[in-house]
Amino acid sequence: MVRIAQIDTTDKTIKLDEAVMYGLISGADYNRWYVVNLLEEVDVPGEYYIDYPNMTLWLYPSEKIEKLSLSLLAEPMLALEGVKNVEVQHIDFECSRGMGVYMERTENVILRGCRFHNLGATAVCIGKGVKPYDQYAHTGETNIPVSRMIGNLAQYIYKNPVFDREAGRNNGIVDCVIEEVGAGGINMGGGNRITLEPGGNYVQNCRISRYNRVEKSYRPAIQLTGAGNRVSNCEIFDAPSSAILIQGNDHLVEYCDIHNVCNEIDDLGAVYYGRDQSEQGNKLMFNYVHDLSAKHRVTGFYHDDGACGMYVYGNILYKAGLQPVLLGGGSDNHYKNNIFIGTPYGLYVDNRLENWAKGTIDIIKERLEMVNYESGPFKEKYPWAANYVSEGIATPKRNVAERNLFYDISKLLICPGERPYERAYMEMYDNWITWSGKGFDEPGFVDEKNGNWNLKPDAAIFKYIPGFEAIPVDKIGCTLPK
Repeated sequence: MVRIAQIDTTDKTIKLDEAVMYGLISGADYNRWYVVNLLEEVDVPGEYYIDYPNMTLWLYPSEKIEKLSLSLLAEPMLALEGVKNVEVQHIDFECSRGMGVYMERTENVILRGCRFHNLGATAVCIGKGVKPYDQYAHTGETNIPVSRMIGNLAQYIYKNPVFDREAGRNNGIVDCVIEEVGAGGINMGGGNRITLEPGGNYVQNCRISRYNRVEKSYRPAIQLTGAGNRVSNCEIFDAPSSAILIQGNDHLVEYCDIHNVCNEIDDLGAVYYGRDQSEQGNKLMFNYVHDLSAKHRVTGFYHDDGACGMYVYGNILYKAGLQPVLLGGGSDNHYKNNIFIGTPYGLYVDNRLENWAKGTIDIIKERLEMVNYESGPFKEKYPWAANYVSEGIATPKRNVAERNLFYDISKLLICPGERPYERAYMEMYDNWITWSGKGFDEPGFVDEKNGNWNLKPDAAIFKYIPGFEAIPVDKIGCTLPK
C-alpha cells in the first residue's frame, strides 16, 4: 500500500507520499486502485475507519455484532526456534495483525491439522526475513536479516539470491487450512543454493484460499526459497495474484489443484519464477491448473525474463489464462506429457533478452556468479548451465515440447521476434493438436463435459502420441481428514 500525501478536492487529484516501482500506468484497464481508511467513504456495511492518533476504530457493521474480537498483536502467535522433533496439532491460529507461526533453525517440526484464519500477515514463515526498507523498491539499503518477520525479504533476495535464511530442514505443514489472511499463505525457505544441499521442508495436503486480503501482489499462497523443498497435494484458489512463487533450485510442486487465481493482476502466472538463470532443477509434475482469466496476460506457468532449467511433466492446464505457458527468453525448459485445453494460445516463447529486456542481463550474470556456476556442485549438477555466459545468455536454446496434447487451442505457438516460425525458440516433436466438434478425433477423456480428465483405455491420444502416459488425475488435489 502507498500512503497518500494530499487529496485536492478542487482539482480532483491525489498526490502520493512516495513513488511506486512501475508507476501507475494511467489509463490501463487493469490498473484499478482503491483508497483505504478514508472516513468520508465509509458508506457501505462492512467498511471501517481507524483514527490512529486516538486509537479508535469506527465500523459500519454488516450485521448485528454478538461478539467482537479485536487484536493488536503484531508478533507471531507461535515462534519455534532451534527446536527439533515437535508436532503442533489441531490448533486454530486466528485474529491477529501479524503472522500465525514462525520457524527458524528447526528440524522435523510438523504443523498438522491447524487452521489459520483472520490474520493480518502471512500464516506461516519458515526462515528469516529482512528488516523493512524505508521505500518500496527492487533493492534496499538495510541488508539486515531479522527473525520473526518477513519484511523486505523479496527485495533483499533480488540482489542476494543465495541468502541462507536458517530455515532448518525436514519441517512440514500438513493437512492445514489457510484462509482470510493478509499477505500470503506460507513463506518457506530451506536448503543451500551454493552447495545445493536440500532443505527437505514441505507443504502437503493443505487448502489455501483468500490469502491476499491486504497485500494483493507477490504474496503468493506458497513462496519457495532456497533449495530442495516440496509442495504436494495442495488446493490453492480465490486470490488476486499468484499461487506459487519459486526462487531457488530443485523445488518440486506436484499433485496440486490450482484454480481461480490471478484474478486482479496483469502479466503474471499461477506458478511464477524468473530473472535468475541459476534457478535450475525445479519441477512441476501432475498439477491441475484451471479456470484462470484470459484477460490481462494471465498465464498458467510463467518463466519470466530468461528463466531456465525447469522440467514440466504430466500437468493438465484447462482454461489456464491467455496461454498456459509463457517462456520469456530462457533456455533448457522441458515440457513433456502435458495436456493443454481451451485457451487462445498454446505456448508463448520469445527472445526478450536479445531486445527489450537486455537490461536484465547484468543482474542475471551476477546471480550466476553468486552460485559459482562454472565449478563445484552447480556445474556437476547442471553442466549445461555452466556454459550460459560463453554461449550467450540472451539467446534461448534447448527448450523442448514433446508428447503433449493441445486440445481446442486457437493458436499453438506464439514466437514474437525476428526469427521465422520454423526457427523458433522451442523444439517441438511428437505433439498432437486437435479440436472438438470439427470432425477431428477427440482425445478420449472419460467425461469431458464434467471435467473428468481421466483417459479411457482406448483413448485416441495413445494412438496419436505413442508413449503418452495417462496422468493420475484422481491423485491430484487436497483431501483433508474428517
